[in-house]
Amino acid sequence: MRLKLVFSYDGSAFLGSASQPHLNSVQNALSAALAHLGIFSPVLFASRTDKGVHALRAVACVECGEHFKNLVYLKNQLNRFAHPFIHIKNIERVSENYAVRFDVRAREYRYIFHHGEFNPFLSRYVCFSERFDIKRANELLGHFVGEKDFKFFQKAGGSAKTSVRIMFFAQAYTHKNLSVFQFRANGFLRAQIRLSVASVMAVLRGELSEDKLKEQIEAKKCHYRFLAPANGLYLSRIIY
Repeated sequence: MRLKLVFSYDGSAFLGSASQPHLNSVQNALSAALAHLGIFSPVLFASRTDKGVHALRAVACVECGEHFKNLVYLKNQLNRFAHPFIHIKNIERVSENYAVRFDVRAREYRYIFHHGEFNPFLSRYVCFSERFDIKRANELLGHFVGEKDFKFFQKAGGSAKTSVRIMFFAQAYTHKNLSVFQFRANGFLRAQIRLSVASVMAVLRGELSEDKLKEQIEAKKCHYRFLAPANGLYLSRIIY
């Protein structure tokens, strides 16, 4: 039978989510946890994240024998081996036609800024920053919304056939001592969000003009190629 796993992970413990020869990846760790329970089928992920990027509700699927009838028990046993850096939130049976990657309609990410005093115990999970104009940030993020060619917002090495994506929304909001950038699109290019966040912050700091940001979003000219730190980025939701 085919199972869908919804899980979170601490990206600071891994060198990325996709399986790698050195084995220190989320996919390798999850496969090892499943192997302890006698499940050796390949684990397929709905989305990939880079080194240091976290996930709140990642999705994967795996084939296993029909004898795993109690999925709550399976989840609890799997967490014994997946903890402390991966936590399985839910397991459900899906149809044999379920395609964990290609059935996705949208992916959602959040980037988290912390405006308090630097704390080494939080430094892997937020980007420490001085406060900024959240209204102005929303104005700039609005330029990303719509169907656009984001060719100047991708890191080299990606395998995407096209750089055109539909951004459903890009917005900013505050919560207590945090500011959050939230993005939802039908898909993202490699490092697209980190490049987008960094370029918006460059405009807010006065290092880049809004006109140049718009030129880059409109795929006319590349002006800014710096990445926001990975530790503030979270894969927050995958929508089917």
